[in-house]
Amino acid sequence: MGTCLEWTCNSFLFFEMTNNIDLIFHVLGNKSRRDILALLANEPLYFNQVSKQIGIGQQAMLRHMQALADTGFVSTYDKKSTFGAPDRKYYRLNSSFNLSISLSEDEFSIDYNEKNMSDGKSDKLFGKRFKQISNDPSLALDSLRADLSEMDEEIQNLQSKINDLKSIRQVILQKIHQIGDENFEEMERKIIYNMMRNSPSSLTELSQMINENKSEVKIALNNLQNKIAKSKMKTLVEEIV
Repeated sequence: MGTCLEWTCNSFLFFEMTNNIDLIFHVLGNKSRRDILALLANEPLYFNQVSKQIGIGQQAMLRHMQALADTGFVSTYDKKSTFGAPDRKYYRLNSSFNLSISLSEDEFSIDYNEKNMSDGKSDKLFGKRFKQISNDPSLALDSLRADLSEMDEEIQNLQSKINDLKSIRQVILQKIHQIGDENFEEMERKIIYNMMRNSPSSLTELSQMINENKSEVKIALNNLQNKIAKSKMKTLVEEIV
């Protein structure tokens, strides 16, 4: 049916989201930067530690770290060094988001959302559970390892359900495209495919969404009014026209 890589707009936020996605692809398109992020996911590190563990020269490392810092993927803080040495600058991860890419015969979509959980919600979900963790490091690690395993299993089960739903969705998209191909002209199909997913409120907004001339879109909408019988889709078309 297709592939889904785990990495979901109103029109007001569309351009900001697109810029974020372009930025993410630019940063993550470089393997060394991906390796740096994976390394910092374990713990904050100072520059020489990162350079040594990644195994690239300091000049190249400096460019990568600057790019990651400039784009907000990492932040820095100073930590006092021992033996009277100068303070060290540490790097840590500083972004939180989900990016999901779906590619199949009938769909290409990129869904982006930021992961922000308030302290209140975090306490409600996890506070009581984690207050019961032992002060003994060995016992605490055993408990947390079991918790992590449980969460991974639950995520895997949910992902399996999501994949099943995506397969059903793929069949729906295939049917929509079949109907479009057999019954409508190119511009009409573009309008229908867009309106199946979005709810444009005006001719201008619809024209921007499908990147077509407003006058040509209006002609296609008028043609659609004559082709679509009474239905919710016809009502939507009439509201835009």
